[in-house]
Amino acid sequence: QITSGNKMTFEGTSVKIAGLFIVLLAAAGATWLFAPIETQILLLLPAALVGFGLALWLTFSRKINPVGVVVYAAVEGVFLGGLSSLFEQMYPGIVYIAVMATLVTAGGMFAAYYFGLIKVDARFTRIMFASLIGYGLFALVNFGFSMFTGGSMNAYGTEWGWAIALVGVGLAAFTLYLDFEDIKQGVAKGLPAEYEWRAAFGLTVTLIWLYVEILRLLSILRRD
Repeated sequence: QITSGNKMTFEGTSVKIAGLFIVLLAAAGATWLFAPIETQILLLLPAALVGFGLALWLTFSRKINPVGVVVYAAVEGVFLGGLSSLFEQMYPGIVYIAVMATLVTAGGMFAAYYFGLIKVDARFTRIMFASLIGYGLFALVNFGFSMFTGGSMNAYGTEWGWAIALVGVGLAAFTLYLDFEDIKQGVAKGLPAEYEWRAAFGLTVTLIWLYVEILRLLSILRRD
């Protein structure tokens, strides 16, 4: 039961972020280490679709659902475990580089946000939302063409695939600013403590997206 005395804090949000990543990493590790490659391939698409559906539901639901957030982290862990395992088999060492690049990028963006190198104002937010909508529509169209053509019509397979992937990395990285600002504003406004779950969920989604985009970019560069 949330009472008016329980307010959102940086510490509480950090604990929930850490908890979600423990669940995420545990599910990813179990999938990679214990599931046969055939099972990983079989689980990949269902986990991606279920994770996407949960993300939409949790994002647009008016009620904050901590259980749903934890389930999302577990499902995404299964997806990332299988995806990382497949990429590692194709490009040995790529997962380690992708993980390090994700951590360094996230750390650098946090430092830049902390020192105010980029101001998260209304203009920045509008530009980001417009960019995210545009990239999201592109991703859906690209996925549709890829599914119906057996992968023959995939923008990432063109000579400009690396540039498109780089744009994805950049958008995911700058979205972290929105997540940091969301946490800051939530604490400043004294929102109820349950909003820590929503903020932790938002940051988790962005970091997962950043990792996938970096993994994709590295695979394109290795392929080329």
